[in-house]
Amino acid sequence: MTVIPIPEFKNLFLEDPTGEAFWIHWLGQERFQAFRPHFLALGESGAQATPLSHRADHQGPVLKTHDPAGERMDVVEFHPDYHELEKLSYGRGIVGLKYDQDFLARHRDVRHLVGFGSGYYFGQSECGLYCPICMTDGVGRVLERHAPGDPVARETLAHLASRDLTELWQGAMFLTEKQGGSDVGANEATARQEGDRWFLDGDKWFCSNVTADAILALARMPGGPPGTKGLGLFLVLRKKPDGNTRTIRIQRLKDKLGVRSMPTGEITFENTEAFLIGGAGAGFKQMAEMLNMSRLYNSVASVAGMRRAILEAFAYGSGRQAFGKSLVELPLWRAAMSDLVAEHLGIFSVVFETVRALDRADCGDDRSRRLARIAIPIAKALSGKLAVFAVSECMEAIGGNAYVEENILPRLLRDVQVLPIWEGTTHILTLDSMRAIEKEESHKALFTRISDAIQIAKSGGWLKEASEVEARLQNDMQKLKDLFTLTPQDQELEARQWLEVVGRTLTLALLLETSSSAPSLSAVTLAAFRRLSVRPYSVMPLCQGGASSLKETETVLLGSVRGD
Repeated sequence: MTVIPIPEFKNLFLEDPTGEAFWIHWLGQERFQAFRPHFLALGESGAQATPLSHRADHQGPVLKTHDPAGERMDVVEFHPDYHELEKLSYGRGIVGLKYDQDFLARHRDVRHLVGFGSGYYFGQSECGLYCPICMTDGVGRVLERHAPGDPVARETLAHLASRDLTELWQGAMFLTEKQGGSDVGANEATARQEGDRWFLDGDKWFCSNVTADAILALARMPGGPPGTKGLGLFLVLRKKPDGNTRTIRIQRLKDKLGVRSMPTGEITFENTEAFLIGGAGAGFKQMAEMLNMSRLYNSVASVAGMRRAILEAFAYGSGRQAFGKSLVELPLWRAAMSDLVAEHLGIFSVVFETVRALDRADCGDDRSRRLARIAIPIAKALSGKLAVFAVSECMEAIGGNAYVEENILPRLLRDVQVLPIWEGTTHILTLDSMRAIEKEESHKALFTRISDAIQIAKSGGWLKEASEVEARLQNDMQKLKDLFTLTPQDQELEARQWLEVVGRTLTLALLLETSSSAPSLSAVTLAAFRRLSVRPYSVMPLCQGGASSLKETETVLLGSVRGD
């Protein structure tokens, strides 16, 4: 008799009937049936990827800078299973479907919902390659929106969308530099023009998918102003012109905590030819669109990691005996897992509401554009924190057997730890949400969306619960007004708490709205609502309790760290 359960799954989509109910609710039964084969394919890919991901993670990419004759080559060698993962994702249209012209002609209004929704199942197994998938889609989005008539952009888009790996060009974003990090305005890499050709020189510090074929990079324009306004956006192609790849020096690969199957490196441009996409004053704004897409991918990766951890814990708990019962029968185990499932359903709703807002925005809805502008940093901040928390709790729910490398949980925990960091830390996202409010009044779209959800809940008969969320909303609105009476420094200190609180209000409103509008989901979303409504925060307790009123404690506490 086996006393240690070993969960195995054949298709992660088929393991998720609640997820399917959400897709049907959002897409409609008839439309979803047209996409169901795609969801099934990527659900199968997610299951098949599990052992491949394990090996590709443990035997990660290796950089070879020189050939036997001592000539510089800058080649990265991958474990063969990494290429199998590419077949299971790119080869099954994880990016390509979103650029398929027949698909767009009929379904452009749900382009991102279908793309992110189906990709969510692959992301439950392989967070490493999910980053290049994100970058490939992000480069495609920028070129589609800002260089639609350019022949080089059209050729690049065709390669980015290819399901044939021999024709596929993967994408990347070479954004940050050593001296600035998140402060992109400090970038020093330069662009110079020779006739109608552009060339880049300088270092980039954190370059994920370092071997990418199509790279978007920022460089300082000749005579441009300081800061981000002086940056231009360029497309760098390894294969155009011939020999261009030899001008991109890979100095080393990062030895990362997680997502080890995918190479992240430090590079130097040395007279690298590039194609100008947007000049001074436009380049950073255009790159920000890719950054926002990346943040949304990051959020989907977070809910995917949470889902896989919960699935593993529940499958284990159903078959593991302790104290004469299975784990799923033990009161504390059940309560803890119920909270995790509720948190997942809540943030899943927030993330995919943000995806749906982007779909509406891309179809010309300005209110949805402003909603997406603030919902993206909120969703990314909350989901990244929750992913780390949830995977850790699931590891604890399983116990010591989840702490050994034969289990998927150690890799999941390492992988999700990057999600609160990449594409903007929680602090950066907090400041970005404040900019969205100040410059675009995006909070109005957020408050309106929450109010709409409350009204739907009231019409569905949930008057008491809707009134509770309404009271939270009124408090959030007042807190925001109070925020903008503070000095800029104090506003920063209080903003993170506001982000957490309004995120919880949005979560509760969306769950209650679904309880009212989707009969097949009513019971589970109402149960999640009830558990989360008594949990005032998720997992972001830092900077709480009036941080601006506690500034006098900072010098003492921080000084104690090193005895200063």
